[in-house]
Amino acid sequence: MVRPMVVGRTVVVTGASRGIGRCVAERLAQVGATVLAVARDETALQSLPGGAVPCVLDLRDTDAATATAEHLLAEHGAPGLVISNAGHSIHRYLAEYTDRFHDVARLSGVNFLGPIAFLLPLLREMTATCSGHLINVSTTSIDVPLPGWSAYTSTKAGFDVWLASVAPELRAAGVRTTSLHLPRVRTAMSAPTAGRYPVPELTIDQAADVVCRAIVHRPRIVRPWWAAAGGTLTGLAPGVADTVFAGILSSGRRV
Repeated sequence: MVRPMVVGRTVVVTGASRGIGRCVAERLAQVGATVLAVARDETALQSLPGGAVPCVLDLRDTDAATATAEHLLAEHGAPGLVISNAGHSIHRYLAEYTDRFHDVARLSGVNFLGPIAFLLPLLREMTATCSGHLINVSTTSIDVPLPGWSAYTSTKAGFDVWLASVAPELRAAGVRTTSLHLPRVRTAMSAPTAGRYPVPELTIDQAADVVCRAIVHRPRIVRPWWAAAGGTLTGLAPGVADTVFAGILSSGRRV
């Protein structure tokens, strides 16, 4: 079902050197897409299968992100599909980073500012051709914010809100958008907090399945039912949620 959506088309995948991004890049290259694989790790990118074009970029450098996007457009034209997957996560409580603002700045670069700097030229050309699809790989932490994830969640939420705001403009110009709120995925990045949360987890392959279904069906948003329900309850009674989590932390347990 994915093949006819991408065969012969240019697809951009960020964070393609490992994890979800690499799995998706490999799948799409194998079904005939020209995959522009974007990531920092040049060695890992070089080991992707044929059909994947390595593109080395550190999204924290916003000037480089814009320049790289312009270069890709000049070489390959407007992409038919962009999967904005690159991200960075830190689990750190407020008391642990009050003297580490650079942590917030680093996450903002990877999760918020860098992706926007990279996407703006691409979206300019996609809207000019009145076609294309942008998929944002995000997190259920946006729906149910948890202590210890403030820096990570806020930067991911910033991009998600930006996308929600421009989505109607893009839709009017013929470009579809999808935001995937994934639960915890078992990757090297998430390994330090393994087993800490009583919610379903996904393997990398399962997360890639979600991305592939989004390519085919192009929904506006995808999230687990429990994240949608939790977000509704938290929105209706934020003080109750604060009290519950404060009680957990006061007992000496870590969320």
